Amino acid sequence: MRWCIGDLQGCASEFERLLHAIAFDPARDELWCLGDLVNRGPDSLAALRLWRDVGGHGVLGNHDVYALLTHSGAWPRKRDTLAALFAAPDADDLLARLRALPALAHLPGPQGAKVPDLWVVHAGLDPRWTDLPTLAATINALPHDDAWLVSPQVNTATRIRCCTAAGERSKFDRDPVDCPPPYLPWDAFYRGPALVAHGHWAWRGHYRGQHTLGLDSGCVYGGQLTAWCQEEDRVVQVEAARAY
Repeated sequence: MRWCIGDLQGCASEFERLLHAIAFDPARDELWCLGDLVNRGPDSLAALRLWRDVGGHGVLGNHDVYALLTHSGAWPRKRDTLAALFAAPDADDLLARLRALPALAHLPGPQGAKVPDLWVVHAGLDPRWTDLPTLAATINALPHDDAWLVSPQVNTATRIRCCTAAGERSKFDRDPVDCPPPYLPWDAFYRGPALVAHGHWAWRGHYRGQHTLGLDSGCVYGGQLTAWCQEEDRVVQVEAARAY
């Protein structure tokens, strides 16, 4: 089975419980984390180690970008929960795995999957991105250096919520029905046909739209950690231990 999981944000204990709840077997199953594996939560180091140890895949999130750029010295550190990760003996390996993640990825399902065609991204898509295969191949093939992390395409894929049809973005991050005009949730402009699974919008929570699926259910804020199975189109959630 292929499982997609919403924003971990260092919630390692919930991540472990969710893997147990879905009976995840690295020898049989495939895991995709939809960005923001680290920061804000209590144990980014344990979350990344567990993700690595189960052979996890994923896409890059904005908190992952922050971790990489502060670790490299390109950005100043703000208040974060990354000290243990940065001090760990395997920090370089773990952060290299984060840096290697794509900005967006196409995941065709196996024969018989209830969702046969899937794209995964952390935040969302620019309405002008109409040729996703070409765009993804171009973006992901570039060197994943610090300049790539702050490039317009990666910035959009890891941060977009409300926007215009021309791709102009708003910083609004609350209930999507309250996006200030002329902005709309990015998925209002997306016409498919493939399903797009994403994270990033904790205020929106887990939802299922016509062509989109949101898996950030705010675990780090005391909500749930959500997993979704592509073959069965099935959702499994665990409750957060507490808000962090």
